[in-house]
Amino acid sequence: MSESAEATPAKPIVQPAAVAQTDDEKTIDTNISPPVAVVRPEENEEYSLKVKPEFILTERSSVLAPIPVAEPAAVASTNKPEAAERKGVGKKKNRGQNRKRPRDPKTADADKLCNAVVRGEECPYEKCRYSHNIKKALADRQPDITGVEGGCPNFNLTGYCDFGIHCRLGSEHINMATGQNLRKDIVGGSKKKAVLNVLSKEVQSQLRRKKYPFVCKRHFERDNKDNSGTQTKTGDDERARNSPKPGALIKQKEEQDSAEESIALPSADGPAFDLTPLPATRKLIDFSNKVYVAPLTTVGNLPFRRIMKKFGADITCGEMAIGSCLLQGQNSEWALMKRHPDEDIFGVQVAAGFPDQFTRVSELLESQCTVDFVDVNMGCPLDIVCNKHAGSALMLRDKKLRESLEGMSRTLTCPFTVKMRTGWFDEKPIAHLLVPKIQSWQIDGLNAVMIHGRSRLQRYSRQANWDYIAQVSKAQSTDLPKIPVIGNGDIFSYQDYEEKVKREGVEATAMLARGALIKPWLPTEIKERRDWDISATERLEILKEFVRFGLEHWGSDQQGVNNTRRYLLEWLSFLYRYMPVGMLEEGVSQAMNARPPRNLCGRSDLETLMLSSNCQDWIKISELLLGPCPDGFRFEPKHKANAYKAAS
Repeated sequence: MSESAEATPAKPIVQPAAVAQTDDEKTIDTNISPPVAVVRPEENEEYSLKVKPEFILTERSSVLAPIPVAEPAAVASTNKPEAAERKGVGKKKNRGQNRKRPRDPKTADADKLCNAVVRGEECPYEKCRYSHNIKKALADRQPDITGVEGGCPNFNLTGYCDFGIHCRLGSEHINMATGQNLRKDIVGGSKKKAVLNVLSKEVQSQLRRKKYPFVCKRHFERDNKDNSGTQTKTGDDERARNSPKPGALIKQKEEQDSAEESIALPSADGPAFDLTPLPATRKLIDFSNKVYVAPLTTVGNLPFRRIMKKFGADITCGEMAIGSCLLQGQNSEWALMKRHPDEDIFGVQVAAGFPDQFTRVSELLESQCTVDFVDVNMGCPLDIVCNKHAGSALMLRDKKLRESLEGMSRTLTCPFTVKMRTGWFDEKPIAHLLVPKIQSWQIDGLNAVMIHGRSRLQRYSRQANWDYIAQVSKAQSTDLPKIPVIGNGDIFSYQDYEEKVKREGVEATAMLARGALIKPWLPTEIKERRDWDISATERLEILKEFVRFGLEHWGSDQQGVNNTRRYLLEWLSFLYRYMPVGMLEEGVSQAMNARPPRNLCGRSDLETLMLSSNCQDWIKISELLLGPCPDGFRFEPKHKANAYKAAS
């Protein structure tokens, strides 16, 4: 982000701390005394978070990396319409900020050492596309990363590292003369806990070949049969294109609600799919007085959830998974189903737009995974999701929603929940109409409704409307069993939690999202009812533990290190928003979207670095933990929130 120029530039208030340099890392002094007081610049009056004057400088701290200057956009060199059209000038560009995000370079197969050779075995293939030259692999091997305390996590937990010579922490388990991958005995056996919900290769192959024996029939198997009995297949993408768009659905729903029409009941022929109820007792989840870490795209990964469990989270949920991708057996989507044994109450979230998708995914989860609940996503605001009638768009399709929930009820033995927003538009909320409808359907197994107090178009800007969440809960009929309503949005302290859940009808559940990303120790604050002035050193220890968990989960080879670094940087794009309690003016607490002043200086150089919104400073933190970045490394955060803007 760019900085506005000062009228009279001043010299830095503090000089950078002495930095000891090694070959692969820089150590930052964390015990620097705070700077002397300065006058708050007039430019900072627009910011809402009140910070003590002694931590505000007149210009950017010299500890931080300089902010890069944006290059001017290229200008077409011709005025001819034909040439402009050929070059794409003037055409509507594809939307999406992540189309050209930087990616890590991939190593050619010929430069990778064969896994059989790594294990010390003979390669079973006559024409193997991988290298078998151990001496070359040893000569080309990069130096070990020295920032990870304890060395290779997998070797320490199991006594053996599967990555062998490829391990970036392998000096303790590699014979550097021969390349042999060594073993060691672990007292009491392996201490590594096996990750759950790993899809077998056989089932994945069946899904990819569309040979998995689903009970629920697809839409074209039920509806699109000609006189000869043959089936006409319609893909999910084509089905989404042929269905009414969200704009048309909004108009239909407004007409329906104004005329007080109810949803169509099932036909006399029964449900659209034939499923036999499972003979099992469904155990509901008690969400009351618990801390629940909501599904968080990209950053809510398994290593992050392990961090949250250590700070007292009671319930965790995996990242949003797209139902159609799960049904295709995609590795990237099934990775979101993985569960660590430390997650004692764990759920998964699924986004889909059609009942057969939800039901078939439920069949897979029931047979292939161990989960405590399944969450239906009706809150994702992204166009790519809503255009397929999933996410927030599903709120506009009552019939599809009902059939989806009924299919899940017949398929799952675990309970399921629904997470929605207040509606599509800010000024026309519909949750107070939709939740009573869901209640009237009396669907067995529906455990709770989670409501994010913002509309789809609002996304994450402005404050969540908790008064409306309470209104939705009170809109339910008193003649039917009430569905627990859990609120979500802007819980950033224990005071926020207590103030928001005191409303009548709102469950006493601390459902955390961005608050957990910015303050992972928030569950501890809520349970102990205190504001934790956590030090920069303690926060660095949290990041070190995340790195260990990441290398254990994604691997300790170069690809695993790259993945760990990327996810660490994504998390740092949220962590910098935390303002230490000791730097705030007396009586001031930080709100979720409150913006701090520019040119902040922490109580130590490390704290100053952690307050920076510059990607280059996040990369510097990652290098403290994972060693130098590869040549040409670039990073851009995936999530760029308009609700929070601050200049470093």
